[in-house]
Amino acid sequence: MLAAEHRLRYDEIDVLKHGSNLLVRLAPAPVVLRIATFTALIRGDPLSCLEREVALVTYLASVGAAVMPPSDLLPPGPHVVGGWAMTAWRYVVHERGAVPDPITTLHELDDLHALMRGFPGELPVLNPAVDDLDRALRFAVAHGVYSQAQADDLWARRDEVMAQLLALAPDVQALHGDAFPRNSLLSPAGLVWIDFEDCCSGPVLWDLAVLIRQGGGERVADIVRRRYGEEATRLAITLRGFQADTWMALHDIRASRSW
Repeated sequence: MLAAEHRLRYDEIDVLKHGSNLLVRLAPAPVVLRIATFTALIRGDPLSCLEREVALVTYLASVGAAVMPPSDLLPPGPHVVGGWAMTAWRYVVHERGAVPDPITTLHELDDLHALMRGFPGELPVLNPAVDDLDRALRFAVAHGVYSQAQADDLWARRDEVMAQLLALAPDVQALHGDAFPRNSLLSPAGLVWIDFEDCCSGPVLWDLAVLIRQGGGERVADIVRRRYGEEATRLAITLRGFQADTWMALHDIRASRSW
């Protein structure tokens, strides 16, 4: 319906990625739809995340950042079609399944952070570990994945760790929010960042902790510790763990619950 409304012709729907969200290309048109699927189930209303993503990436594309830009053939949205929230992006030619190495990812993330410092919009502070985690925990309790006591304990530890982290790393700026190798593409021109729906503001240590936990390994961890110190790095990794582990617990039982 969205394509027909804007007179966009395509021959087939090419599934690019199916995980927390569904990414499809309306081939052969250079248009990618990113459809909130599992994320919408957990979050209830995903539109605020998608609105922030479109705003940040529109800015980043305008200043030459290595990002998948918003579509120029469809309004980027977000749109709601048949009850599904989605956004529209310009297809980037890339090597399917290729993942950049950790050090390359780190250097590219440094470049991205430099450009994100100029973003004039407002983003919630460490949203993946705050509102997003709150929603995931409430969903987990409601569906018997966590007990109320487990959730209450995690909330208390989250609040303590977050306060300690912000005391050690008070400088905040726009962040990707979920910056690890598989949230990028390897194009002929190099790495291109995608999937900014978890964008937020906060210390850059948040994005670096995400990278360390999901593909960065000890080489990246050593570099980050030298930059920001052992304790601040540990706190950032711990905070990311609260959010990532909760989402992973939900993913692990996804198939058995027919979610």
